Amino acid sequence: MLNLRALPRVFIPEASADGPIEIPKDELNKLRKVLRLSPGAEIAILPNDGTLIQCRLEATHATPIAVFAPQTEPEFKLTLAQALPKGDKMDEIVRACTEIGVSHFLIFPSDRTVVKWDEKKTLDRVARLQAIAREAAEVCFRTHIPTFEVAANLKDVLKRNPNAVVLSEVEGIHSGLQKQGNSMTIVVGPEGGWSKPELKLIGERGVTLGPRVLRVDHAGPASAALLLLNRA
Repeated sequence: MLNLRALPRVFIPEASADGPIEIPKDELNKLRKVLRLSPGAEIAILPNDGTLIQCRLEATHATPIAVFAPQTEPEFKLTLAQALPKGDKMDEIVRACTEIGVSHFLIFPSDRTVVKWDEKKTLDRVARLQAIAREAAEVCFRTHIPTFEVAANLKDVLKRNPNAVVLSEVEGIHSGLQKQGNSMTIVVGPEGGWSKPELKLIGERGVTLGPRVLRVDHAGPASAALLLLNRA
C-alpha cells in the first residue's frame, strides 16, 4: 500500500505531470546528497497547487507516476501579522506556524520594535523566511507554501485587515481568541508590548490568550494552534 507521507518531498511550483519534471539543482543536491536517494527512488513533487505528483527519480529529472490531492491544508485560512522581534525569533515563528498551518504572514515594525530593516535587508530577510517556510511545508506535508507580505506599521496592518484581532496584555480584556468565519487575521506585537498610540489604534480589537504573558516567539504559534489544530 502506497504511503504518500513517507515519500521524500520537494516543492517545484507549477510542475506538471504531463511529462518529465526537471529538478532544480539545489533540490537535486538535497535528494542525492542529503537524503542519499538513487535513481529509481520514488519521490513526491509538490507543484504548490494542492496536488502531489508521485514520481520516479532519474538522473536530473523526475518521471511522473500518479497525481494525488492529499487533504493536508486547513480549510480555515489564517494570516499571522507579526511585529518584528529581535534576533532569529522570526525564523522560529515562521517555521512553527507553517507546520501548524498558517496560510499567510504579514510582517511589520511596531513602535517598540528594536530591529530596523532597510529596503535591502527587508528583501533579504523575507527571502530567507520564504525559504524557511518552504522547507517547513515540505517536512510537515503541506501542499501550499505560505505567502509573505510586509506592512509599514500597525496602522497599515489594520487598514489592510479591518477585521483583524490583536493579542493584547491590557488588564481587563475578557475576550478570548475564537475563530471568525472561514478566515481571519491575528496580530501579535513585539517584545515590550504595544505603545499607547498603538493601543488606541487597537481599540476593541484586543483579545487575550489567558492570564499569563507568552513570549513573542510563542504567542503566534500558540494562537495558530488554538485556531487550526482544534477539531472540535
